[in-house]
Amino acid sequence: MSTKNFIGLELDATQATINSLNGLLANLQVYYTNLRGLHWDIKGDKFFELHELYEEYYNHEASAIDEVAERIVKLGGHPENRFSEYLKTSDIQEINSVSDWEVGLNNIVSSLKTLLEKYHNLLKQANETSDAGTASLAIKQISNIETNLWKLTAYLG
Repeated sequence: MSTKNFIGLELDATQATINSLNGLLANLQVYYTNLRGLHWDIKGDKFFELHELYEEYYNHEASAIDEVAERIVKLGGHPENRFSEYLKTSDIQEINSVSDWEVGLNNIVSSLKTLLEKYHNLLKQANETSDAGTASLAIKQISNIETNLWKLTAYLG
C-alpha cells in the first residue's frame, strides 16, 4: 500500500490539510448561501449597486467552493457535501431576511475576516507539508479577500 496520494504527497501529512479544507468548505458554503440571501433580500437606495455586487461575490464563491472541494479530492480525501454538517462546523453563521444594506455589508466583512484567517492557516499548513497546490489556492484567495475587505471598508466609511 502506498504512503503517498496520486499527486505525490504523503498521506499522513495531507490528512490535516484535508480536514482544514473541509472546515474551510463548510464556511464557504454558509457564506455563499448568505450572499444569495443578501442578493435576494436587499432593499432601499443601495439596491442596484449591492444586488449586483452580491451576485459578483456569490459567483466568485461558487468557483472557490469547487476549487476547495476538488483540492480535497486531489489530496485523497472526500469533500463534505451535507449542509447539516456545514452548519455544525462553520464559524460563519447563517443569516436570514437581511434587507438593510449596512447590516448586510457588515456581515460580509465579518465573514471575509473569518475566511481570511482560515486561508492564512491553510497556507501555513500547506507550506509546512510542501503542498504547493494548496498553498497556491490559499494565496489566490487571500489576495481576493484582502481586496474585497479594502473596498468594503472604504465603502462603509
